[in-house]
Amino acid sequence: MGHKIQILKERVNKYFLLLLGTTILLGVIGWLIPVGKAQSSYTLETSITLGNYNNPELTDHKSVIILLTYAPFYEEHLKDLWEEKFEVIGTNLHVTAGPDKIINLSYTDNSEESTAQVLNEITSAFMAYDQDKFNEKQKFIQDYIEAISKEKVGPEAIVDQQRFIFELKTALNDMKPAKLLKPADINAINTENRAFNSKERAVLGILLGVTLSFLWIVFPVIFKEQSFE
Repeated sequence: MGHKIQILKERVNKYFLLLLGTTILLGVIGWLIPVGKAQSSYTLETSITLGNYNNPELTDHKSVIILLTYAPFYEEHLKDLWEEKFEVIGTNLHVTAGPDKIINLSYTDNSEESTAQVLNEITSAFMAYDQDKFNEKQKFIQDYIEAISKEKVGPEAIVDQQRFIFELKTALNDMKPAKLLKPADINAINTENRAFNSKERAVLGILLGVTLSFLWIVFPVIFKEQSFE
């Protein structure tokens, strides 16, 4: 073992400058070499908890999936975005049902900024639409409670009137609009087919140089020793 170590030391001293130069050269080549224009894709996800206010279009999983995957919603609420990216949205937006009343949205585009912007616009438009419908339903029930409360009824109907008002108030208290459960965070974006930048290529070049240097130093010694066995 001591003999092998001595031989390795001698080879390191003999080829040190050559191997160091080769390692540095590979690092420089990695930094400078041009890379192909491989298209990267970026995927971002967000989650929404559907509301609870007896509106099947906006509080039912299947209805919301249909709403967010067909043109009418975008033509009405996101006309400019739809005209610009209708093909990409139609292909790269995926809306799926999660547990309970959760809806998951996943969108893929060719830049981080575009991916985050489009998904945020879609979720914001849905949340605004949901909030409008929730407010309409809430106001309708509030007005209905007020109208019934002002209605004069006979003694025999007072109990039924109060019970009905109580049921309406309970329903009003149980109502909830949709809630953004998981915002589209650009820091959580997933990247595919991303080309290495200059720094990363330089590091890979240096690592390759170190690996080749190790093999150049060690392998001849190992093979030489094996040939004598």
